[in-house]
Amino acid sequence: MQRRALAGAVVVVLLAALVVTDVRTTAKSFVDVSSARAAITRLLGGDTVRAAQFELATTPASPGMADSFQIGGTEGDVLLSGTSEVAIISGFNWWLKYVAGGHLSTNGDRLGLPEKLPAPEKPISRRTTLTDRYAYNFTVYGYTMPYWTWTDWEREIDYLAASGVNRALVLVGQEAVWYDTFQSFGMSESEVRDWIAQPSFQPWQWYGEISGHEPPGGAHTGPVSADLIARRAALGKRVADRMRELGITPVFPAFVGHVPDQVFADRNPGANVIPQDDYAGHPRPFWLAPTDPLYAKVAAKFYEVQSKRFGDTTHYSNDLIHEGGVLGGVDIGDAGKAVQDALTKAHPDSTWVLQAWQDNPYEDLIKSIDRKRVLVLDLDADDGPAWKRKDAFWGAPWAWGTIQNFGGRLGTFGNLAEPGQTLPEVRAMSKADRGDLVGTAMVLEGTHQNPVVQDLFGEMVWRDKAVDLDQWIQAYAKRRYGAGDDPHVREAWEILLNTAYSFRATNHESGEGPYESPFTALPALKVTSSSYFGPTEPRYSAQEFEPVLGELLQADPAVREEETYKYDLVDVTRQVVANRARGTLDEIAKAYAAKDVAALDVLTDRFLGYMKSTDELLGTQKDWLLGTWLEDAKAWGANPAEKASLERDARAIISIWSEKACGVLRDYANREWNGMVSSYYQPRWERFFAELAGTVDSGTPPNIDWCATGADWTSQTAAFPTKPSGDTYAVAKRIADELGLKN
Repeated sequence: MQRRALAGAVVVVLLAALVVTDVRTTAKSFVDVSSARAAITRLLGGDTVRAAQFELATTPASPGMADSFQIGGTEGDVLLSGTSEVAIISGFNWWLKYVAGGHLSTNGDRLGLPEKLPAPEKPISRRTTLTDRYAYNFTVYGYTMPYWTWTDWEREIDYLAASGVNRALVLVGQEAVWYDTFQSFGMSESEVRDWIAQPSFQPWQWYGEISGHEPPGGAHTGPVSADLIARRAALGKRVADRMRELGITPVFPAFVGHVPDQVFADRNPGANVIPQDDYAGHPRPFWLAPTDPLYAKVAAKFYEVQSKRFGDTTHYSNDLIHEGGVLGGVDIGDAGKAVQDALTKAHPDSTWVLQAWQDNPYEDLIKSIDRKRVLVLDLDADDGPAWKRKDAFWGAPWAWGTIQNFGGRLGTFGNLAEPGQTLPEVRAMSKADRGDLVGTAMVLEGTHQNPVVQDLFGEMVWRDKAVDLDQWIQAYAKRRYGAGDDPHVREAWEILLNTAYSFRATNHESGEGPYESPFTALPALKVTSSSYFGPTEPRYSAQEFEPVLGELLQADPAVREEETYKYDLVDVTRQVVANRARGTLDEIAKAYAAKDVAALDVLTDRFLGYMKSTDELLGTQKDWLLGTWLEDAKAWGANPAEKASLERDARAIISIWSEKACGVLRDYANREWNGMVSSYYQPRWERFFAELAGTVDSGTPPNIDWCATGADWTSQTAAFPTKPSGDTYAVAKRIADELGLKN
């Protein structure tokens, strides 16, 4: 076995010596085993001794299969072979789960591997017919990733590969393409920078919904500095290059006509530049009609500078009239054909990635373009499948997607049955019934929460049969905590499966994402959702959910220091307290109606006490800290003024969204984070309760301008902890005791 590994390594080295690297080329003539090994080593926490116990090899693709991997070998000499880098790294993750009993996730790993690594009792083989396994909603670059560094991205890309992803949107730094392009069409350097929005808001600028030029200004507006553009572009290139190394195709934004408004129109007289309507109070960027002769010139420049900055790729994404917009008499089919023609001229082998969301894509668009060179992402296939109402996208290749959460809003919630059971059913249908299904799309609006969802979704790439969710969830719990067959862990996850993770498709008619915490809602005597689009009714029974906390607290003490356990314990405890607080709020409303001032004092104090306990709990685990979010943003600033601007940006997106959009989008990306609860949500409730007491006689609750108080918070500069403090288990147990829960 060792001699075979050495021989394989020599072949790889010899092949590598014959290949000339070109940043403009994405196709590979061989699978880079060394890159796969480097990723596996990193996923093992840099453990080179254990990483050396893997023999990596390549295998040819089987007819009709897109990718496959095999696991074999002997103890201390584990063989991983695959048809691509992604397949090999996915094979490692499968080995870790189902042979070694370990676990990787966005919220904690658990390795604990023996000195000699185990091999499977018999060879394991997995394969997939899915050619396109896509990751990322545009919005994740605003709600999760706007201030990530290379350290964050390096881990993320490795995890993508381990989850079977082979296409991923790269938006970081792409604003440099605007910067380079529009200076060639009559605009000054400063005018372009003034038009570019702050990092958290750039996803919506790519969508053609907002821009950075919006007098009299706001948290989202420009100008951004040339230095910031350059540094973000450098990171974006590094991200794209690493994806290429691991066999993941970077997906870059396409140019669909969004231009810098009246300034661009004035500098290019005669061009058909169409003013747009607004988006949540924001004027949309003007639209250069793709049918206008100038469009082809701008597009050519756009793709030229994009390739120069980031290299070429094969997949480019953006949509015409996303969530609205004005066509101004332009035929959408003609516009689509012009967009695809310009993309094809710049990149002859390119695929245009479109999103099925609301009315998009239109039938006239799909039928006017080359459908063979399109990939439609059915973003919400797990709740409101567009493929069913859009005739399977009229023959265009498509990917089955899941959003799960919106705005990255936190709540113990997820959809396991649809990817775990419905997706295999759809795959098994005839092509005549479900169209040209070629992939999956993990398109959460915000990531790094409810990690069980991404864990299962990644597995379904390699499964063509439905999973038994009861068995799967128990195996997941064992490897996540390393607790063996602990009866309390088993019972906890059975409860979670039947409550928090029991959601099924509703045709997108029951609201978006989890049932939100009352703490994050605008204060009122009757609270339904915190965000405008959130569900107004519970997703599951709070009473049936509550015992999960007691079960987790009774788990084997050996698991208490596992970050995986800490994260889940915080999440579950936080959810239990939020659910209890809703009941208290109902009692507050009754006391107010009865004009019972004494009861009102007791109950409002209890509600605020729940908030204080929640903030303390959140501060005990690293993934729930506002301080980290804010400090990451400020770290990108090159001077005090830029740091202040970026902090304001980071505060706004998770609170008011923006000054103009506050009435519709405030708290859309609400966060129950340590520091956020204590500095933003609790002061709102304290003010409401204080003023409420003075309105008992009139019976008219106070009416407060919460957008004004929110805007004030975005300009504050108070610092918050970036490291956890306190004992998660001790705080959670104390809360359970205070609530009278068995534990």
